[in-house]
Formats: sequence, C-alpha cells, structure tokens
Amino acid sequence: MNSKKHREIVRSKKELGYYWAENPVRQLSISPAIMKRLAVRVVRKGIHESRKIHHIAKFIDTVKPIVRKQKSIIPKKTKFATHKKYTVSIVIPVFNKKSFTLACLNSLVNYIPEEIAYEVIVIDNNSTDGTGDALKKIPGLTYHHNDDNKGFVDACNQGASMSKADYLVFLNNDTRIEIGWLEALLETIKRDGVGLVGSKLLYPNTNKLQEAGGIIFNNATGHNYGKNCDPLDYKYNYVREVDYCSGASIIIERKLFNKLGMFDRLYAPAYYEDTDLSFKVRKAGYKVLYQPASTLYHVEGATAGTSTSSGFKKYQDINKIKFDKKWASELKKQQPPGEVYLGRDRSADKLVLIVDENLPRTDEDSGSVRMFRIMESFIKLGYKVTFFPYNTGQDDKYAFPLQQLGVEVVYGNEKVNEFMREYGHYYDVVVLSRPRIASYFLDFCRVYCKNAKIIYDTVDLHYLRSLRQAKYDDNPDKLLNQSKHLETVEKHLMEEADVTIVVSDIEQKILKKDGIKTQILSNIHEIDEASYKSGFSDRKDLLFVGGYGHPPNVDAVKWFVDDIFPLIHKKIPGIMLHVVGSNMPASLHTQLESKPGVVVEGFVSDSQLRALLQKTKVFVAPLRYGAGVKGKIGQAIEFGLPVVSTSIGAEGMRLVDGKSCMVADSEKGFAKAVVELYNDKNAWDTVQHNARKTLTVNFSPEKTVEDLSKILR
Repeated sequence: MNSKKHREIVRSKKELGYYWAENPVRQLSISPAIMKRLAVRVVRKGIHESRKIHHIAKFIDTVKPIVRKQKSIIPKKTKFATHKKYTVSIVIPVFNKKSFTLACLNSLVNYIPEEIAYEVIVIDNNSTDGTGDALKKIPGLTYHHNDDNKGFVDACNQGASMSKADYLVFLNNDTRIEIGWLEALLETIKRDGVGLVGSKLLYPNTNKLQEAGGIIFNNATGHNYGKNCDPLDYKYNYVREVDYCSGASIIIERKLFNKLGMFDRLYAPAYYEDTDLSFKVRKAGYKVLYQPASTLYHVEGATAGTSTSSGFKKYQDINKIKFDKKWASELKKQQPPGEVYLGRDRSADKLVLIVDENLPRTDEDSGSVRMFRIMESFIKLGYKVTFFPYNTGQDDKYAFPLQQLGVEVVYGNEKVNEFMREYGHYYDVVVLSRPRIASYFLDFCRVYCKNAKIIYDTVDLHYLRSLRQAKYDDNPDKLLNQSKHLETVEKHLMEEADVTIVVSDIEQKILKKDGIKTQILSNIHEIDEASYKSGFSDRKDLLFVGGYGHPPNVDAVKWFVDDIFPLIHKKIPGIMLHVVGSNMPASLHTQLESKPGVVVEGFVSDSQLRALLQKTKVFVAPLRYGAGVKGKIGQAIEFGLPVVSTSIGAEGMRLVDGKSCMVADSEKGFAKAVVELYNDKNAWDTVQHNARKTLTVNFSPEKTVEDLSKILR
C-alpha cells in the first residue's frame, strides 16, 4: 500500500472513529443489513485495501452496484431534513465543547437513513466557545439558547417539551453514533411491553467497552456492566432487561416520558436522573432494555468531568443519597454489591442453560426450528436463556436472531465444562440436547449445576433411526451394531437425567415398555394465514424439502424420483417435482437433475421457500426410515399444503390417513395417493382443513408453553 493511501486510511479512521476497522466486523452484534451498509461505507472510502478489515471483503462485490447508484455519504455537509411529522426527536443538551457537538451532529447526518423522519433539538446551556454561532448555521437544526447553564436534567426536559414526535432520544453531545444506531433503538422500543431502550457505549479510539447496560446494587451504587472489556465478547451482545441505561443514549416514547413527569428535577443539574427514569418506567409496568446493535462512541466525562469532588460530577454522590431515599423499598430487591452475574440481567431469577451441537440453523433443518422455538417458550415462561453450542464458532447469521430475542449465545474460546464450573451453580435448569452432548456433559452437570433440573432432550431416538436404516443399507450389520450401542447409551442417559424429553407419543410408548418415563415436547408450528388463501386451483406441482446431510432424506428423494414419480408422471403429464434443501451432494444433484420433471432448487432463502410452499399443490414425504417427528410435514401444513407421506414420515404427527393426510408405504400406493390428492378438490380441501386443525391443537406455540411448564414443575 502506498504512503498516500496509508495516510488517507489513518486520517479517515481518526476522523470517523472507525472502531470496526480494528476488529472483525462479522463479530459485531449487528444485522446483515447493517453490515451491508457498513461495507458501503468502506467501499466509498477505499479503506477495504487495509488488511485489518479483510473480514468484510465478501460484502464488497455485493454493495458496489449500490454504491455506484447512491451519492457519497462521507463526508456529507451537516444539514437536517424537515418533515411535516417526525417519528423521533433527538434531544442534545450542550455546554461548550463545540468540536464534540459538531462531530456528533455530523455522525447523525452521515449514519441515520434519510427515510427516518427525525429532528435534532439542541439545547445550549449558555456556551461561551462559539457553539451557538456554529449551530445556528446548520439548516434544519432546532436550536434553543439558555441564558444560563441549566444542567442536563432541565435542558433535556426543555428539549422534550419542544418535541411533537412519537419518540424521544436523549443523546450526549460527546458521542458519535455508528451505522444502525437509531434503527436498532426504534425497532426495540416498538416491541410489546418495552418502555425504554439504551445503547452500547464504546470508548473512542480504543477497543474497550464503556457500558453494556447498568446495574444498581441494593446500596444504590451503580455499575457500568462490561466497562473496559472486549465489546465483542458474547456477554455484551444480546438484548437484556437491565436496571438502567445511561442517559448518554436512550429512547423512550414521548407520551410515556411526559406521563412519568420527565426527568425528575430532584436530581438537577445531573446524575441519577437516567437511573431514576428507568425505575419509573419499570414501576409503570414496562421493561428497560439494553440493545447492543445500537452502538456509539462516548467520551466519558467530556462535559461534566471525571472527578466527583468538583463540577457537575460532584452531584453523582449527592444524588445517590437522594435516589437511595426515594427508591428504598425497591432497592431491597436488588442484588448485593459485587453480584454482577445475576445483577446484569433482570430476568436472571430463573436461568436455563441449553447445550446443543450447533447454533440452530433454522433455514436448514427442522430440529433447529424446534430448538429456536423451545427457547422462545422458555422466555415466555420468564426464563433467561443461555445457549451454548458445542461448536462455538461465531456465526452472526444464526446468532443474531437469538441475541435479539434475548438469548445469551456463547461463542469464542469458551468450553462447556469450564463454563459450568464457573457459572453452573446459578442455573435452575440445564437442557442437554442429543445423546453425544448429554454423554459428554451430564456428569459435569451433576457436579457443577447442583441446583439445576437436568433435562435430556433426545430430539429423536437415534438408535431407532439406525435400526430402521439397516433395512435399506448395503451394510446392515454395521448399522445394527451401531443401533445396539446407541440404545445402551441413550437409555443410560435417560436413567441419569431428571427428565427425558421425546418428540412423539410413539417414542414415548416404545420407551414405556422398558419402564422409562418420558415427557413429550414436540415440534412447534404456527399457521400462516396468508398461505391458506392460496387454494386448490391456485396451486400446481409437487414439493420435497429435506437437509441432505441427513441420510433418510437422501434415501427418500432417490426412492421417490426413481420408483414413484415416473408412475405419477404417466397419470399427470407435465407435473413437476421441486426438490429443496441444504447440503446436497454434487452427485445427487446431477442424478436428480437428469430426471424428467425434476427441478433441483437446492438451498433456498426463507422467502423462496415460502413462495414454493404457497404455490405447490402436494407435499411429499417418502421417508422409508427415520425417527422423531418430521418438521417438514408440519411446515407444509403451516402453509396450507396437503401431505402424502409414508407411515414413518407421518409418525408422531397425529395425522389420520384419508382425513388429515394420505399415507402409503409402497411405490404404487404412494403414487396413487398423490394422484388422488392432486386431482380431487374435495379430497384436497378435506385433508387441508383437518391437517390444520391437528396442527393447531397439538403443535401450537401455546401448547408447547403449556407442555414445557408441566415439565419444569
């Protein structure tokens, strides 16, 4: 890299505070959309030549066409658009520090999308460094000058009184926002039951975290969680319910802010007013959340100083006493000083640790969808969830949705046994998913998670699947021996665990014969109402979905294409079979593609799969072996798609042949069932209606919450 380009990069990083240029962007807790916009910014600056940010190189080709069509946003002249109605007012109190204020305003212009109708209200507490003259020149800025320094509390209340927007954001002038800052705040504050949301604060020009939500101990002492730690650490990158968030960057609905009496003047001029507001929000029945996807840099103490013996900072100790007196009864419920692990998350009175092989890849397999929805169910029951994938490599595509749900996703160099040794005593429930995970860690649970109920989640009976597979395998003896070994292991785990979960009544009955007690926690499905508007005459063709790293799916699609589909094709010329799924071997792809009427879709996006589920007429599940409950069948029913299945495929779904599905185990019988369902509108309508009813009664989120609640008693 030539020296001119190097100087440009250094200058750009200084100018804009590029924290992300020093770290792998893919590890930040931000969405793919925000990452794309980040890459846009990189392209515009030419900084992608720096080796330090090679992790985002894969985004460059994607965003180059977008960059060519858009005007450069770096640098952009500081001016603000005006609107007839504003969604959000950003209130910034200032006193001197003109350069900080201008940098803050410039970051707002550069990184807030133009489609968000926002206004900026600056309350100037009688600055003497030319701040007023500079701000008056900025188009679109709402500027108000005070004749004296009224402090943070009164200035913020003044700004709020000038707003007519739906939401208020209070922002310190010694901050610079990052891409996605406001979008994340707005998305989160609109969630049900949320009253206030705060951002992740970073120290500028360092790799250190300033605050990831705040803790108030029972002696009224505050604690900035994560201070001086790595901001990429998993502990600081999930949405949490917290005691308070720093007033340096918070959002609240304007009507609620006014209803609560604004910032309490008891704490004027500053300090503890943000903590007091959080407590008022919670007392009113709302949650206070920390949102790590809303990130900004904050120069701590730039305005008020850092010494508590002088200036405005001295009010920190003074106002602590006032806060302690006002909230004495509430403080009794807080954690004692030093109890950070429980204090960092207000939902931590009930903790569940879930250990599984991998992060749930909800676009690849039904087991992942089930696990994701089980975590949702735990949260509905008031549990704080920690999810520990045995393979701890960070993958934002699958971690980010969980983190936004409020799940603490462990990644990095953490080891399960070491985690249990340090934190296991805090947990009330531990779920070990699948035999391998349970066999590795059940003993550790007994030693280090002494207060926890240990649940073994079978996912399916692995030994049963191997036993059934042997019938169709070229080497049956190997699979039969494997089945015997797995049966020994799985049944031992069932005996050792406090509770064993299976996914179907069929598997429950099999184990009951051996005297093994189990509970059922099956797949979870929600009806997609829009898809049911697509009826018999609106649909055509067949659909098969499966992950091809799973042998039963490979066998099923081969059997169907080779022995069943030709029989259907003779009866319904022109009919097509769409084959969907991840991890398809190249040899299988080639083999399927050569067959008449077969369209190999391969791995598709959620929206593409949705479109296929809505436009195809019959779903086929020709599984000759397997175990558990087949999520693909439930998913088809979610989208109003009637199913033809083998008895193995329909196992555990509580479907009835001829009423809520069509079941056949021979080639001719399966083909006949498909043709009948495809051509007979009455049969199709009947199966669709009854399948929907079965799914709603037995596999709804409400049913899962009810079942899980019984398991946890």
